[in-house]
Amino acid sequence: MRFLQIVAISILLPIAGSPWEPNCPIEDLEKCIGEGDGVYVGLTLAETTSLSQVYPEENPGPNPELWYEYAAVVSCVGNTPENPELVRCVSAEQYCRDVQPQSEGPLSLLYRREADDGGPLTPWQHFSHTCYTSHVPPRSGAEVELTEAMIIEQFHRTAFALPTASLQPEDNRALVNLPVYFALEWPEEGFEPGEVDTTTIVGHEVRIRPVFQDATYSFGDGTSEGPTASMGGTYPDGDITHEYASSGEVGPSITVTYGGEVSVDGGGWSTIPATIEISGPAQPLEVLTSRNRLRGD
Repeated sequence: MRFLQIVAISILLPIAGSPWEPNCPIEDLEKCIGEGDGVYVGLTLAETTSLSQVYPEENPGPNPELWYEYAAVVSCVGNTPENPELVRCVSAEQYCRDVQPQSEGPLSLLYRREADDGGPLTPWQHFSHTCYTSHVPPRSGAEVELTEAMIIEQFHRTAFALPTASLQPEDNRALVNLPVYFALEWPEEGFEPGEVDTTTIVGHEVRIRPVFQDATYSFGDGTSEGPTASMGGTYPDGDITHEYASSGEVGPSITVTYGGEVSVDGGGWSTIPATIEISGPAQPLEVLTSRNRLRGD
């Protein structure tokens, strides 16, 4: 597919996280940027490139008089906005390998300052951090290209539907040495194959459509079947069955491999060159032993 190069429009992008103290140690980044839901790992690739759309004024108009200048300062002691890559250190590289393994690193502290045609107007200020150092724009209004890497990143951030195992017998009880039928079902939550997740990346409408590729059925007793394109089924036509050799409680589950397709600005669908494995919840199943008893008259 072709990706368009555009001049970023002027919109206000909320910056994740709050300002931290200067020279914050890497191991204390979450403390320095304040409390939040979950672990904040820095700006994503799309958020990093979208900094070009952020201006000091909320509605700067077609010819803004003020803009931000940006500096990505590699998070190593001795680096400053004036000398952002003077020092390289293992910790900055390792941080990105741990929290953003798909990025190229290294971890950089993001600074910005207001400027106009006459030059800088304010001092540099910390406001966030990123592992996509090479994608930080030099200033507001810089040209931004929608790239394949941004689309792949958004694909991995999709709220995929968790595959659910439907079992037969239906009362979550089975007998030793008798077949249990498995079927893959999709819950209402999340995006299942064929549904469309729509978002905006650097001014483009991006639609992502999950595609089912295969499933692996884990039976909860250490055995599994797959990967297979089968979604299983019920008696008598279901082709995913399992007989348990001993009694006990097990938790069968299903792991699905999703592929994806993408449409940009209402265009045709193209295959996303990436896949992701999503595991569903374990279903409680009690396996019982059947005993025959002889009764006299």
